[in-house]
Amino acid sequence: MKFVPRQLGDAADNSKGGKEGWRSRLKGILSAAIILSIFYVILGFIADISVNLVSEESESEWFAWVDDVVLVGAQEPSPELQAIFDQLIADSDLRPFEYRLFVLVDPMPNAFALPGGTVTVTTGLLDLVETEIGRAMVLSHELGHLEHRHGLKRLGRSLLLAVGMSMVGLDSSALLKQSSFLAEMKHSRSQEEESDTFGLNLIYAKYGTTEGAFEFFEDIHLLEGEDGTSLVEGVQSWAHTHPLTENRLTNLRRQAVELER
Repeated sequence: MKFVPRQLGDAADNSKGGKEGWRSRLKGILSAAIILSIFYVILGFIADISVNLVSEESESEWFAWVDDVVLVGAQEPSPELQAIFDQLIADSDLRPFEYRLFVLVDPMPNAFALPGGTVTVTTGLLDLVETEIGRAMVLSHELGHLEHRHGLKRLGRSLLLAVGMSMVGLDSSALLKQSSFLAEMKHSRSQEEESDTFGLNLIYAKYGTTEGAFEFFEDIHLLEGEDGTSLVEGVQSWAHTHPLTENRLTNLRRQAVELER
């Protein structure tokens, strides 16, 4: 019996590229992005739970090196600034750290808190904010970061995310890295809002008023354009991880009215 090969039609030719190929790629990218988002949420939850189990003693020991590495060239605060800080930390409800305050010589107005109880402000911020209660609000905000373990939580999330991405082979994808960056940026902004609320409540508890507490945010707002973009070099990095200053001021003023009542 003679074998006659069957003729395959055009529909059987799957070697040609086309729309289906692009659709498959898009589905793959979206699936990977969804998986990474779920992955990020799970790792973030694990990191936050783990961080809450760390004692103040351990946190202070782990970050005892920051003075020699991060704060190179830092100065002791003036007696007036130290007095403001001492008044704020004289609160039994704060986490039991050996709180320290330093001043960095930097023209950019900024302040930050480091795990273990260290708060730092720049000379640029002190030039911008001149009133006692305005400076106290900045310091109270940074104490809020320490109170809520924000720095430690961000570090824990970053470490777990880096390890997790490496384990599943996602560290080579620029798109997925960008997705995780956007998620972390949103997380950072929620921490800023939480610290704003903590700082404002601490100011009211210490001064009995919030009048003049928003000096720093009002000055920063003047350095921004109407659309929230920076008009001054250096303030742009502030906007990347912080809520829009206009929205921030609106929320703070609303909370201040409630406190004053």
